[in-house]
Amino acid sequence: MIWDDWKASDACVVWLDDLERFLGPGGLTTSTLHRLLISDQVLVLATMRSHEYDRYRDRAETQNSVTGQEVWRQGRAVLRQAQVIHVDRRWTDTERERARAVTADSRLVRALASDERFGVAELLAAGPELVEAWQHAWVPGHHPRGAALVAAAVDARRAGYHRPLSEDVLLQLHENYLTRRGGAELRPESFAEAMYWSLAPTVPAGANSLLIGNPANGYLAFDYLIDLPAQEAIPEPVWIAVLDLAPLHEAYAIACNAWLSGHFTLALPALRRAAHAGIGEAERLLWESDAPVRPATEALVVARRRMQDLLQELGADHEETLVAESMVASFTLHCGRHSEARHLYERLAHKAASVLGENHRLVLGVEFGLASSVFSSGDQDRGLALLEAAVRKSSGTLGPGDLTVLDRRKGVVQLLADSGRNGDALERLRILEADCTHLPDTHPVAIGIRHLASRLNP
Repeated sequence: MIWDDWKASDACVVWLDDLERFLGPGGLTTSTLHRLLISDQVLVLATMRSHEYDRYRDRAETQNSVTGQEVWRQGRAVLRQAQVIHVDRRWTDTERERARAVTADSRLVRALASDERFGVAELLAAGPELVEAWQHAWVPGHHPRGAALVAAAVDARRAGYHRPLSEDVLLQLHENYLTRRGGAELRPESFAEAMYWSLAPTVPAGANSLLIGNPANGYLAFDYLIDLPAQEAIPEPVWIAVLDLAPLHEAYAIACNAWLSGHFTLALPALRRAAHAGIGEAERLLWESDAPVRPATEALVVARRRMQDLLQELGADHEETLVAESMVASFTLHCGRHSEARHLYERLAHKAASVLGENHRLVLGVEFGLASSVFSSGDQDRGLALLEAAVRKSSGTLGPGDLTVLDRRKGVVQLLADSGRNGDALERLRILEADCTHLPDTHPVAIGIRHLASRLNP
């Protein structure tokens, strides 16, 4: 990214098309945004699809319980600086009346005459026509290979990879889609014919096609196709390919998407790379999943360095700094320095609650960390009471089915088992098992529960 080198000397507009591509580790934060706007001669404009914007609304925070919460909060903080202008799908009557005066443009005349279903903008962009062409292309002997190429490109973007794909990558990925739909029975056309069809504009000399790009720069799926409802799950080969292709900060975001989609094993390599690069949330997630990338002592050094950098850049009360401080406390606890961790958590709990509010997700996590450190430092009865209270509060705030709540309940069982209180641990484990039957077998919480069950039921 260019943010650190930015020096605006003249009046200019910074245009960020598809803003979600610029959010995440190494991307745009509130501090870099302020540096961009240090001159009143600079205007920052951005576009963002509604589907992507919704990922950063407050109610979406619960969906990030086992992914990059720090990254998500940074993105949300950037969006809160914006003056948001919602562009409705349908034009208003006033807008239609103004457009009807432009009779010289035949495309606009046709769109205005039939905009009851999709709206003028979508008809002008030929989105529905492209969708229909894609769906019809699966008919045997029509353009099934072209449809498979488009499906692969669409799923790459749904996974979070918004860079063009080369012909070689599309050639590799699309075969899986053909096979699932019938393979040779579809009588697929040649690859060259499929590419030609997918790049064909909806109208002669038009700008819209199912795939956009060229051999030199690669190909992107048309935006309109990405947010269609009722799409199938993204196949594993697509996750593997885009995780391998993406640069570090994008690979971490894609790994979080893969993690949420149930592809935990596939996400691990990217999470490890992110952790090695100093992304604290990735490292903590790996620790909580029993897959750490380095000893807790080394992780603690990295966390402290990150906290000091943020203290100097953003100040002690900034949310990002508080998150970094919680990382320091967490890895101090992982190092077995229970009393020191307890002191850190106690100090942070009061400060975080006063800055962020009692029910903020970070505050809930700090309270659970404090309870864990109290229990581990030897005051087990008081610690257990605090653990139970922290879980109840998290459940009441986030919901009993929230993955963070289930993980914290597993953490209580783990602490009880580690301290030799097998009876208490087994009692809670049985209730937790019944509440987690919906989780896939490969989910980290489900794996942890099975390990505890084998340990407590020899």
